[in-house]
Formats: sequence, C-alpha cells, structure tokens
Amino acid sequence: MTPEQIYLNLIDKERNIYEPAQLFHQNRENVSNYIENMRSPGDNEGVLSLDGNHVKCAKNGKVFTKQDEVLDFIKATEKKPEDKEWERLNEQFLNYHKSLSVYTLLNSVPVANYLALKSGMGNLKDKTVVDVGAGTGHAWCSFFQYPETIDYYLVDPNLRLLHDQFIRIYPKLTQLKLKHVMAFAEELPFKSNFTDVVMSLSAIDHFKDYKAFFAEAFRILKPGGTLFLSSHLDIPASATDSTKTSQKLLSDTFFERLARYLYYKRSKVGHDDHTYHFDSLEPFETGMKEKGFVIEKSEIFKRYFFVVAKKPL
Repeated sequence: MTPEQIYLNLIDKERNIYEPAQLFHQNRENVSNYIENMRSPGDNEGVLSLDGNHVKCAKNGKVFTKQDEVLDFIKATEKKPEDKEWERLNEQFLNYHKSLSVYTLLNSVPVANYLALKSGMGNLKDKTVVDVGAGTGHAWCSFFQYPETIDYYLVDPNLRLLHDQFIRIYPKLTQLKLKHVMAFAEELPFKSNFTDVVMSLSAIDHFKDYKAFFAEAFRILKPGGTLFLSSHLDIPASATDSTKTSQKLLSDTFFERLARYLYYKRSKVGHDDHTYHFDSLEPFETGMKEKGFVIEKSEIFKRYFFVVAKKPL
C-alpha cells in the first residue's frame, strides 16, 4: 500500500485502545543500494554479494536470504543449546509486541522525548545510525527530530511490522525508506568502522550477551563514533511513585488498568520476558569501558536510564 492508501484506510476507522494492531510493511530501501556496507556475521572479511533473493559470501560460502527487501541473517545462524532459553523468552516477548496497545505507545512518548532532549541525541543530523533491537523501526521518527537526514538501519532478530498506532502519530514512517536487517546484536553484519552511531532503546535486557553487543558496537563504529544506550532498571515502582495502593484503587484509571490486565492475559503476555535484570548502571559502564569506550554522559531518571559513550579517535 502507498502512504496515501494507508492514511485513507485509517480515516473514520474507530480504534479501541485494546484491539489487535493493524500491521503494515515498512517502506524499505533496496538491498542493492547498501550491500557493500554489509559483512557475513562474525567475519569482517566476508564481503557479500546479491544473487536474486540470496546473499552470498564467497569467502566462507555462507548463503543468506533477502525477501521483501529484508536481509535475513537469522535463518542461516547455527542454533546452540544455550539459545533455547533465549528463544523461549523471545517468543514470550513477541506476544507482548503483537499485543502492543495505544496505552503503551502514549505512555512511552514522554520517555522518548526526555531521552532525545536530555542526551542531545534527538537533534542529530546527517549521520548513519544502526539501531539494534529496533523492533518496528519507529524510533527513526519518534526519537529523531530530523529523520530525513538520518541514514537509518533497523536491526532486529525478529520481523516486526509497523503498528497502525505508530503510523497515526508518525506518518513519515510510511514515506522514508529504512534499511531492514534481521540479525543478532552479538554478531552485527556490518563492516568495521562503518557507522556514526549505534543505538539501542529498551532492548538490551532482551539480548543474549550484552557485552558481546558492546564489542560489536565498538567494531562497527567509526573512530569518534557514539554508542547510545537506554532502557529501564529493575527499581520497585514504589521508589519512583508515591501514589498509595488505596489511591490507585479509587482512581479514574482503575478500570483501565483492569481492562489492560485482562487484555494481556487474553493475549498470553508473560509477566517477565527479559534475559537480563539490571538495577544499576554499573554493568553497562563497566562493560563499555572493558571494550574500549569512554563514557561521556549517563543518567538515571525515574525507572529509566541512558548512557552516551564514545569510541576514541
């Protein structure tokens, strides 16, 4: 569907806060326009070439697939016994994604706005950005103030399409062409010293090995490049919210919260789908420094955090 057709489709279409999302494909860049920047995962010398709907590496003989302009490095990845738990949690997480509600979207907007402003990253222009664990790729327009100037790569191990609620708020998501890559954070399929920014928002606690991600981020960043990381910390709600339980029960949001609980139960959304649980910045800052990064800025706010780190020149 063209952007015009998508918008027309949504006009006069009443949307309950809790109903399955209507999904749309991203507007994707032709793989042939950026294949020279890609490498076989785990092999920086593994130059790739296109052959129809296949991507081949002459050096190691590996073959990957391309479908609907999505580069897929996941299907060809050899599964390890220790990956089973990650796969279980990932499947549970996808139930949450499929059930993403307007409630979740609207309440995440202030977090993204604060991050973009306080970190200074939202004002970037004319940069190449690799967004790892990017999901639908909506951060391209919800986080950056000048998305037209950003050369944006969506990297995620899952194929997650755009929800109609994102399109209603960020219409440019249907107009700008992103580069869509299915890959793991621990083996990024890019050549070394390639990108200006590696970012990851609300994803690192779903990775298999966050320190391996730091190493890969360092490798693919240009000298002087930036790693931007943000997510939440496992801090009790009572530590940042002084509202008493009795006040919540008697508040106007009680029935909404009950409806949300029943909706998630019906959608089989698990209580905890994270591979990691962090309660401080120490693991991130230590891990980044171990891989060679210099921490420039960090902050904990409410239950969230961000870290800005640099690869030295």
